Amino acid sequence: MSLRDGSLAWSLRHAPAASRAIANTVAPAVMSALAAIVAGACVVPAAPSAGSLVTMVAAGPSVARGSEATHGPPSDTTGPQPDVADLPYGSEAQAAQTLDLYLPPAGSGSALAPLVIWIHGGGFRLGDKSSMRRRSGGPLPRPTGPYGPYQIQVPDVAALTAKGYAVAGINYRLGASMAEAAVRAIHDGKTAVCFLRANAGAYHLDPGRFAVWGNSAGGYMAAMLGVTGDQRTVFDAPRSRYADVSSAVQAVVVWFGAEDRLPGRELSIADYLPAARNLPAFMIANGDADPIISPGQARRLHEALLAAGARSTLAILPGAGHEDPAFTATQMLPTVAFLEKTFGR
Repeated sequence: MSLRDGSLAWSLRHAPAASRAIANTVAPAVMSALAAIVAGACVVPAAPSAGSLVTMVAAGPSVARGSEATHGPPSDTTGPQPDVADLPYGSEAQAAQTLDLYLPPAGSGSALAPLVIWIHGGGFRLGDKSSMRRRSGGPLPRPTGPYGPYQIQVPDVAALTAKGYAVAGINYRLGASMAEAAVRAIHDGKTAVCFLRANAGAYHLDPGRFAVWGNSAGGYMAAMLGVTGDQRTVFDAPRSRYADVSSAVQAVVVWFGAEDRLPGRELSIADYLPAARNLPAFMIANGDADPIISPGQARRLHEALLAAGARSTLAILPGAGHEDPAFTATQMLPTVAFLEKTFGR
């Protein structure tokens, strides 16, 4: 690999071929089941803007219906199961404001556990925290098109908890469009951070070592949480019960989520950088063949963070598209190493 101007460019020329080889090993029965899910869950947006996260719709356990979206059942019950499931972090009236919490095994140490908060993707129309339960290390489905399937690239929960991390997977309110759902979704993300920090003692979490990690729209959300943690924004509820609790995070992982073409300054990641006083460390990964989030967008976010004084690394995966299996195949270990370094472990 080579280091240049603060960017970490990974030489992964064989990763796409490897990921295709993995995909080709999937049993026909699994592929048939995936095809059935895709056929039943695909939603086509009205008048999409080319390439924007607004257009990202594909198979997933949650599908937009009217002005809202519903969260479906777990797609895999054979993988890691949460120690605490469907924990409300917001209003009891909002079923979408729930999270699953995976804790380190008993006896893994007396130290407080750093926390990784996973934010699923899906264009703010699809997705569910249950995607975290996919069996780690199993074969990955073949992408069925340029926009999917979603919820394949997820953190290795078992590996993280074995290393002493706690992991939270959050649901958040979805909608029929990016413009409709983005503000309240980011608000939900900040509320989840505050809830977990306010209740850190109950779950033996380290309130000073929180990371957010997301893919696609979830990666965009993670970036927004990272740059707005120490300032009041439109995403903060004026009468929140956590008004005195910080929503700041100490590490951010953005997988193919550096969206910078959304209308309005309130949805621009870069617009919050000048007022940010304490930016967390960022790790950004993107494919150079991604039809949704271009490598140029990832580079712009990376460069803006560096200019604002943040620590940021950028990995560009040759030949990788959106939601490409190459991310799980090549980026899991570097991401864990990033977390370990950031948290001083």
